Amino acid sequence: MQWFKSKIEHAVEKAITKKIDNLMEQEDDDIVEHEKPYLRVKMVNNVLTIVLHDGEILSKPNATQDDFTKAITAETEDELYNICATPEVVLERKQQEEEAKRIQALQQGIKSLEGLKDFEVEGNSVKLRGTGRTMPQLLVERFIYIVDEAGFYAGFGSIEDKLAQNEEYQALKRFFMWCCLNPRAEVANDLYDFLNKNSFRITKQGFFVALRNVVTVHGGTELVQFVSNAYNKVKAVWKKNPAWYHVFLKNGEYSFIHVENMYEDVERWDDEEEDWYTVEEMKEDLGEHLGTLTELYLDLPNRAENRFTDAHTRTFDIRVGRVVNMPPEECNWSTADCAHAGLHFTADEINYVGCGDQSVLVLINPMKVVGIGDYKGRCYEYLPIMTVSREESTEILHDLNFDTLELDESFAIRELENLADRAKDGFVIEASKHQFNIPAMTHSQIEAIVASLEEMKTTISKRVVNID
Repeated sequence: MQWFKSKIEHAVEKAITKKIDNLMEQEDDDIVEHEKPYLRVKMVNNVLTIVLHDGEILSKPNATQDDFTKAITAETEDELYNICATPEVVLERKQQEEEAKRIQALQQGIKSLEGLKDFEVEGNSVKLRGTGRTMPQLLVERFIYIVDEAGFYAGFGSIEDKLAQNEEYQALKRFFMWCCLNPRAEVANDLYDFLNKNSFRITKQGFFVALRNVVTVHGGTELVQFVSNAYNKVKAVWKKNPAWYHVFLKNGEYSFIHVENMYEDVERWDDEEEDWYTVEEMKEDLGEHLGTLTELYLDLPNRAENRFTDAHTRTFDIRVGRVVNMPPEECNWSTADCAHAGLHFTADEINYVGCGDQSVLVLINPMKVVGIGDYKGRCYEYLPIMTVSREESTEILHDLNFDTLELDESFAIRELENLADRAKDGFVIEASKHQFNIPAMTHSQIEAIVASLEEMKTTISKRVVNID
């Protein structure tokens, strides 16, 4: 009996010992599992195979012993992915991680827009108040940057007051409003990303500056080139009023000079007073006086030498200072760069080589864009504002001193004429052409946007009075 009892106790003791050993082994496994980012690693016939804790299998053919060593000593899953992945996959994974971080930062940054009168924030989406349209992510990010910067410099002042005086902030607001008035919903959604990707510049009133090439019809375009360049550079670089600058022609060359520098003091003899006196007379060596820059620029559409056309059809009458357009219904929407109906425009770095002998800078209203490709777009109307050489075209649009914000006052006034009616008609026509659902833009929303845009008239009027 004692023998039997001792056998039982020994068996129980052995079972307990085994159980403890098993628990210790399991604990050791848990420790290993916690320390290593994989379940197992093996290499057979130069094929490295890694099994992760969630069952995912990573494999790398043509692996080396160095790859195997790096795998078994890896401390994170990212290291294992980098060992097995191609450079392209590594780059893609890195981009995904950066995008995730950007979205996280965006979500945090959106909070800075909450409470501002111009925005409606719903979760992670932001709308410009009164438009009913969600803004694209890149545009939201830019607004966040501007608002944060304004808040930093606001001090004890109102951030709303700071934003009201911020030209880029106001320009982007107006730009998106014009986009919302375009009956093609894709424009409001995609145009800012397209412009940002291709380095287009947005003006103070919400238009954007682009390039296109044209064919010269008249041989002598020197005056057109001189006046259009001088007029826009005085506005965009010097930020002065072109009406104060006069143009002269001497020995076949054009020049311009500020009115204050046109005159010189000349001493004259007065026979009656028998004394010298001083009078202010125009300098004699300036040449033939042609008029002010403003007068000549506004008269360019009437001049015979200001004649260009398109390279494809040779039917368009293109003149600097006069709007070029075609019926919107003859244009078609497409994401292709070429070979679709519409007036083509391009970024500064993608010139139409072979499609004309002269580049022109043009202003375009986002409301009138009909197609966006990768690098080029189409619209049904643009305003040529100046001729530029191909060498200068890229340089001028990247020159921070050339402030395109200054270029569009008169164009803006024209675009505001009968705007509400034109916008409403555009939505009706577009809706009748397609079977898909266009995001609703009610008449009240259109009228609210137009009312906001029309505030530009007062701003422009004050600006014209105050400019030097």
